[in-house]
Parts: sequence; C-alpha cells; structure tokens
Amino acid sequence: MNMFAISEPKPSEKWRNRFHESWPRYRDWYLSQGEDARPSIETARMAIRQHMPELLSIYDRVCDIVEPDTLAQRALSLFKMPPVIAGCSVAIAPTETPILVRNYDLTPDFFERTVLHSRWLENDVIATSEGWIGCLDGVNSEGLAVALTFGGRLDYGENGFQTPMLLRYVLEICSTTTQALQTLKRLPVQMVSNVVILDKSGDHAVAYLSPDREMAVRRVPISTNHQLALEWPEGNQWSETAVRADHLAKIRSEYIQLNSFIAEFHQKPLYRTAYDEGLGTLYTVVINPEAQIVEYHWPNESPWVQAMSAFAEGERKLPAYERAQIP
Repeated sequence: MNMFAISEPKPSEKWRNRFHESWPRYRDWYLSQGEDARPSIETARMAIRQHMPELLSIYDRVCDIVEPDTLAQRALSLFKMPPVIAGCSVAIAPTETPILVRNYDLTPDFFERTVLHSRWLENDVIATSEGWIGCLDGVNSEGLAVALTFGGRLDYGENGFQTPMLLRYVLEICSTTTQALQTLKRLPVQMVSNVVILDKSGDHAVAYLSPDREMAVRRVPISTNHQLALEWPEGNQWSETAVRADHLAKIRSEYIQLNSFIAEFHQKPLYRTAYDEGLGTLYTVVINPEAQIVEYHWPNESPWVQAMSAFAEGERKLPAYERAQIP
C-alpha cells in the first residue's frame, strides 16, 4: 500500500485518478443512512455559495470532473455527510521555531493516502487530503498550519459541513491564527471537532467546534479527543483521550529536542495499533509553518519531506498496518 504526493494547481487529471481510486470504498459509507439523508446537488451547492463562496468554483470544477456520477457530486460537497469518529493527538512542539506535530488515527480502509500540493485560490497549500476536497491537516504559503481531531461527543447536526472542508477553506483564505478563528466561528459544522491552529509567528489556539454549541477557544498547545471536559465516559475510556493529553503535557514540559519529541508520537500511549477498531495510527505529520515544510513520519523509517518551494511528486510505501484490510 502506497501514499501518493501529487501537485496540481487546480483539480484535474491527477485529482481525478486519486478520487476514482478511493470513491468505491466510500460510496457504501456515504449511503449508510440512506440516499434521502444526503443533500441534493442544488442544496449542497447553495450551502457552499452561502458559507464558502470562494470555493464554489472549485466545487463546480470537481463536479464536472466526476460527471455524470451525481452521487459523487453530492458527496464532494462534504455537506450533510454520515458521521465519522477518529482518534488523533496534536501538540505544538516546545521548540523556539513554531512546529505542529500530530498523529492521525483511523482505520486504513478509509485513508485516501494523498498529499496534495495545490493553488485553488490565492494561497499555495500542502495538505493531507480527506473527502477529496477537504483535508486532515496542512499548511499554506502564508505560514498557517491546521490539524483536526475528533471532539469527544456524539452530537451530530443534520446540516453542516464535515470539518475537513472547513480546514481546507481556512487554508485557502486565511493567513493568521486570528483570521482562522474568525472564519471557523461563522461556519456550520456537522460533528464535534477540535481544530489546532498555528501560524508562523507562533500564535496558536484550539477551536472547539460543535453543531449544538457556540465555538469555544483555548490558547492551549494540545488537543486529543475531548473539549473543555470529558463528556463521553465510554468513548473517553476507549480512546484514552485523557491519558494521551496528560502524556503530551508531560513531554512538552520536559523541553526535549524536536527529534525526541517526535519519537514520543511513535510510542504508547500516543502511537496506537487498534486498526480494526478505527484507532490505529496511520502517520505522524510534522508541520513547520514558517518554512512551509511538511514531514510525514513512521516508526523506524526516514521521513517523507515535502516543501512548498520544492514539492516532489511520487509515492511512499506505507508500513503494513496490522489487521488492515485494504482492497
């Protein structure tokens, strides 16, 4: 199983190839609540035009690319999607240079395995693709980095966008942490999520997003899978969110070197292998927003380094995720 790096200013043939590779795996999930639960193309397009008008031309473009598959067109909006729960641990490294480090935890069956370098609007962006038009984490040419985690409650809004779409929008139009927070505050989110934001000045925050509450913000350097409190006892125990948060706080307080800090993400409790439960670590990403460099790390392997100024297309063979079943 490989991870792919592609560079394409606007979605075109490379984007099409990656979409068609993953869409068959996602289609059944997209219909898991019945087709009537999903929005019409007109409704999805109206939501994007209302809340993220700058991305409307991109949405229309990808819809043209996948035509005549109208179901795929609806899915590409990331509006009114089925729920999804992931793990993830994120921390701002205790280094002089602002650095964001995160583990992404999920089942590999729903991992697009695509690093996309693009220029959809005014900003160049390097991002880990999610939902084909959204992203899990990334950095833009203004020196702004973002990463998401599940927020630790099962509250689910019928209307709203999945968080990867919000992250993509922030990277497309924002330059600073303050701008990103202002933007996120006005966007409708479908699930409880945390967004870690770091800009090149070192200004950082965690935005706690919910479909049923106003956005909350804390100027903290850590996010796992809860928000202001532990509110889902079963899920908190299952995900070990408090254990991981405590561990991140501990290793940050030790002011260890960056390489040692990254190495902690490849050990328990941060690194996890319950892939069949959706709690396996798929990659560690290290983002330097000042240098606009993104590094993908795996245990006992050299990092895969991508820079805005020297992005290299190619493939990277991924480790054999235990118990993973990939078509």
